[in-house]
Amino acid sequence: MLEFIPSLVSVSSYGTVSALSKRAIFEMGRHKAIVYAYLAMILLLVLGAAAMGIVPAIPENMHLMYLVQVATGGLGAIAAYKALHYGKSSIVSPMSKTYVLLVLATSIIFLGEQLAPGQIAGSVLVLLAALILSMKGKEIKPEKWMLYLFLSILCRTYYYTFIKNFVTALGPFQTTLVLELGIVLFIAAFHALRKRDLAPPGKRKLAFPAMAGAMIFTGSLFYSISVGTIGAALTAAISAGSPIINSIASFFLLKEKLDRDKYAAIMILAAGLVLIFLA
Repeated sequence: MLEFIPSLVSVSSYGTVSALSKRAIFEMGRHKAIVYAYLAMILLLVLGAAAMGIVPAIPENMHLMYLVQVATGGLGAIAAYKALHYGKSSIVSPMSKTYVLLVLATSIIFLGEQLAPGQIAGSVLVLLAALILSMKGKEIKPEKWMLYLFLSILCRTYYYTFIKNFVTALGPFQTTLVLELGIVLFIAAFHALRKRDLAPPGKRKLAFPAMAGAMIFTGSLFYSISVGTIGAALTAAISAGSPIINSIASFFLLKEKLDRDKYAAIMILAAGLVLIFLA
């Protein structure tokens, strides 16, 4: 059971990011919200690297792979924030977890990872619960945010499958440092080139992006640790449980209501996690 602790820390941290980010978007708009959240996260990473005496370095044979990893990570984050801007956090966050099935497939095909039957069954339950949490009543109507969500899912599938290559070569902390540093530079450059207003907001408005950045830092670091411990496929499956945390956070931070279907989904999701842990 101890090997699952990093994944549980990661899923708990990631689960609060959407709600915090939505509040940050309310305060300053999505462009500043994403940039300042990632700047806060990078500050924590740099401080941690300085404290441990880590000098980031990428092997020469991984330079091209690194650029692709950063590009997919950056585009995935930008698309996710645009989806959050146009849709509800309690709907967008659970639907985004459909990338888990794709990561399971690509990890098995390209990385040769294996899952026990119970773990596969648990992963399916987790994803089913995430889909139930995303439903508005009995149907989901096509909306603008879905296009951005689809792009985010594709990018996250690649990113969270092949992050294992970096964890194996660099270790969890340096992987988080070099990838997230590249991603924040990508995001800042993307918005700067589009001439978005990125001027610092008032100190009061920095609270929510700073908290979101801290949760991204914690989630990313422990995600990398989990990938090195239990693999990319199983880590991705457990990460689909973040809608539990997000639904609770959205209830308190955004006043988004939970109905009986969503409570049932939480119970299904919990059952799926139990199957994964005990398989």
